[in-house]
Amino acid sequence: MDEQVAELAETLVEADGVTVLTGAGASAASGVPTFRGDGGIWGSEFAVENFTLDRFERDPRGFWEDRLELHDRMFGDVSGPNEAHRALAWLEELGVVDAVVTQNTDGLHREAGTQRLVELHGDASRSVCVECENAVSTEDALAAVRAGDAPPSCPEFGCEGHLRPDVVLYGEDLSEAAYGSARRLAWESDVLLVVGSSMTVEPAASLPVEAAERGELAVFDAAETAKDHLADYVVRGDAAETLPALVEAVQAQMPGMEKARSTREATRVR
Repeated sequence: MDEQVAELAETLVEADGVTVLTGAGASAASGVPTFRGDGGIWGSEFAVENFTLDRFERDPRGFWEDRLELHDRMFGDVSGPNEAHRALAWLEELGVVDAVVTQNTDGLHREAGTQRLVELHGDASRSVCVECENAVSTEDALAAVRAGDAPPSCPEFGCEGHLRPDVVLYGEDLSEAAYGSARRLAWESDVLLVVGSSMTVEPAASLPVEAAERGELAVFDAAETAKDHLADYVVRGDAAETLPALVEAVQAQMPGMEKARSTREATRVR
């Protein structure tokens, strides 16, 4: 691992553009359960069909009652950002990482300090009205559900619309704006760093393929992934341990850190 990390660090420092794609593995150390794979909650604890767009439209009350249970299971024991989130935020602060694209909805990258963030699947901490698009805290929406008021209603005066989680539900397409931004970042980057993603769920799984055609691909994951064969660098292990090691290696490559950071910030693509 040490040799791979050192080589990757040199590549990142010299690259003109670096984008990070994260999946559930990036948040595992924070206590967020995964949806798929060993220990995944889909199938073993929750039925996917209960959280589809069709279910929300047919049975909004039942959808929200199930969503309350899912939310508590997903985020009830979350300890906040872990060392993986903080490492990526620090790499951005150093001017090495240009943006983070995440498949996660937990908001932990933002909480850790990441500034340029694309949330492909939305933000579970926010809910929106289906009529007026007014945004409210999901905790407020869930408080109404706990009180027996499901589905929660929009608090905007005169609006009678229902609230829904501001996430991509099963049966929905990704936001064109979000996915368009992710594709552009991946294509324009010299390096795509994938952290904690199995890279099996489309359309996000296509991003590493497109990135590998343009530049270099690095994979940080505890297990084998579907795109390892395309990767120039593969680092095994818990992201909360391997990414801090990458930060250390990057810093070792940047003795003139502040000068390098200033130069990179002035030239990075916005």
